[in-house]
Amino acid sequence: MEFFGPFTLVNGTIWPYADVEARRYRLRLLNGANARTFRLMLLDEAGRPIHDAIQQIGTDGGLLGAPVGLPQDGLVLAPAERADLLVDFRRYHGQRLILVNSAGAPFDGQPPTQPPGAPDLANRLADADVMQFRVAARSVDDPFVLPAALSSSYRRLTLEQIPTGAARRLVALVEQDGMLLLYELAPAPPDLAAPGAGAPDEQLISVTDEHGVTTPFRVTARHFEDTVNWFVAYGATEIWRFLNLTEDTHPMHVHLVQFQALRRDRYNTEGFDAASGRSVAPVAYAAQGALDANELGWKDTVRVNPGEMVTIAATFEGYTGRYMYHCHILEHEDHDMMRPFVVMPGAALEAMDMPDM
Repeated sequence: MEFFGPFTLVNGTIWPYADVEARRYRLRLLNGANARTFRLMLLDEAGRPIHDAIQQIGTDGGLLGAPVGLPQDGLVLAPAERADLLVDFRRYHGQRLILVNSAGAPFDGQPPTQPPGAPDLANRLADADVMQFRVAARSVDDPFVLPAALSSSYRRLTLEQIPTGAARRLVALVEQDGMLLLYELAPAPPDLAAPGAGAPDEQLISVTDEHGVTTPFRVTARHFEDTVNWFVAYGATEIWRFLNLTEDTHPMHVHLVQFQALRRDRYNTEGFDAASGRSVAPVAYAAQGALDANELGWKDTVRVNPGEMVTIAATFEGYTGRYMYHCHILEHEDHDMMRPFVVMPGAALEAMDMPDM
């Protein structure tokens, strides 16, 4: 089970404050909690949310192309996610502003159940206060001008830009018998895909995509110690999909690379039977979801909410070797949401004659 402490530490301190001038500041945020997701919002002295004073300029992997506003409910950061922010204190001379958290635990992507700043005991949020900003009373000169283009190297990826023939991999996030697992899935061969085929313990999960095509998948691995299935050619761009069949949000982290989230889709998961680890009816596409504007940058950790399939694209370069991908909630990666993959030269991979996974 996850551990959710009652108070929030900021740089090792409970309820800290920062003295700031009435000017703009750049703040870099990292969620270093073992399990808690934060939904952060800045409130003025009257308890009103301050939305237009904050812009996000960067994500896990660097700057965005242009600054974006935060979601209306606040900035959501799951464990390991980072945010690069600009906060404008110029209109708040002499005020004490409070940064609060409104995310219950375990987090499931749903909107807040209490007003900003209020505790939510039913959802393990005993204290909503994170930290205070004490704004100086006098004005100061602030000549900073935010450039319209933050990064000349940033580019937004789309599915249409991915090379034809790029490997596509699918992993289901599953809770079974008290364990949290990563099911690596591969299309089932015809002799298993037929109704009633396969051994009684053969785990098959059928998925119906947005085009109405149903594909039966077999489970090729569930535990960290299972056989390595994913071999990636060095320099290759691949599409990975994470399908969440559990009731909680999982921040999925991929070692070695920075990636971009391409789409977030909602699926009807009622056909999945967690007790047997297989589907009794297809897990079916329900609707196209939406990525928030601040999720469109380079990242190495992405939130996958219950009943969602999140699609990412990454180019595997820089190094070869054995790496991991996992849920970044500490208790989840230890029990047992972590799997290896291997990056190797393309010629060596061709010589292995590996089956399609």
